[in-house]
Amino acid sequence: MNRATQAEETVISRHLTSEGTVVWTRDTEGRPRMTLYPHSPGARPRTTAGGTAHDGGRRN
Repeated sequence: MNRATQAEETVISRHLTSEGTVVWTRDTEGRPRMTLYPHSPGARPRTTAGGTAHDGGRRN
């Protein structure tokens, strides 16, 4: 997620889990997104629910 995208999202909630921190955000159009930020050093954040940068948040 780039900085422009982050600035356009509102954090709804943040939860510490056994695998990392789960952050739920909502974009300017109201679509929710869940991203896991793993505890493991060097691990990349994973969007695991909601829209992604690849599909623009569209659902088929």
